[in-house]
Amino acid sequence: MSTSKNAFGVRCHEVRDKEQNLYRYAESYFGKENTFFVINNDPKKIKIPDGFNHIIFHHDLILSKDTLFWPRDCGWKCGDYCYYAMHHALSGYDFFWLMEPDVKICANDSSIFFSEFENKEEDFLATFLGTASSKLFFYPTAKVLEAEPMSCLFPVTRLRTNKVARLYDIRKKISARFIKRELMPREYPNDEIFVATVARRIGLSHAALDKHSSFDFSLFRSDKFSFFLKEDVQDVKGRFLIHPMLEEKEYIKKKSVNFRNVLYDSRELQNWTQTMLKKTSDRKIRAKLKENFIGQFKEFLRKIE
Repeated sequence: MSTSKNAFGVRCHEVRDKEQNLYRYAESYFGKENTFFVINNDPKKIKIPDGFNHIIFHHDLILSKDTLFWPRDCGWKCGDYCYYAMHHALSGYDFFWLMEPDVKICANDSSIFFSEFENKEEDFLATFLGTASSKLFFYPTAKVLEAEPMSCLFPVTRLRTNKVARLYDIRKKISARFIKRELMPREYPNDEIFVATVARRIGLSHAALDKHSSFDFSLFRSDKFSFFLKEDVQDVKGRFLIHPMLEEKEYIKKKSVNFRNVLYDSRELQNWTQTMLKKTSDRKIRAKLKENFIGQFKEFLRKIE
């Protein structure tokens, strides 16, 4: 049995039911004193229920905009910032765990999953850790990392605490170029490609978390079109890790965003529609055409159900 001491962080920007559920699930294994919400937000904008440990940070609290670059979508893109905040706030731990609240571990007893890693001594564990595909969206951003691009998924990771400072220092060095506007924000590496690539570059021992687990990761996804409605997977039996599992409101929002993106990315459809309407000079007829197009699209949706 390992004697390593672990702290567990729920990565989030607000505290709702699903965040509290993950907190309590982890708490049952790691202990209340070692479980925390790690929140990237302004403390004035959130309310933490009583009885929950928490670390709140943003660009002017614990971390700083003077040394780290904060892209507009930092909360989504830079999960490694949570590790830097934990390292600043906590001491006496060997490892930090970090997990997102849209991960579902299909085991009522949290020890069934977490105990499998007690004797794993790798500095960095992450799901699907390996060489990055050149087709990966963030692949081009790895050019600032000066190493062969690696990738992983970041919804559940574990990092040895005495290695956090090394990653933080390199993140700050890279940030300096973005703060000075030498590089565009879109070129800033996200957490997955940054930590995976730099960990290997500086010699951290690392492994694919899914390869050390008896759990099935076939329902663990990260592409923008794959996600699960909570009600559809709440009764899944067996040792599965599911990601992302979304509440109804989040599920509908994400589906709607996907639909809008597909619609507006269809240049052929856009150009055809604009051409048809522009060729119709009569405003009343143009309005009727729009109504007709809407009606036909509704019929199209009915037929594909």
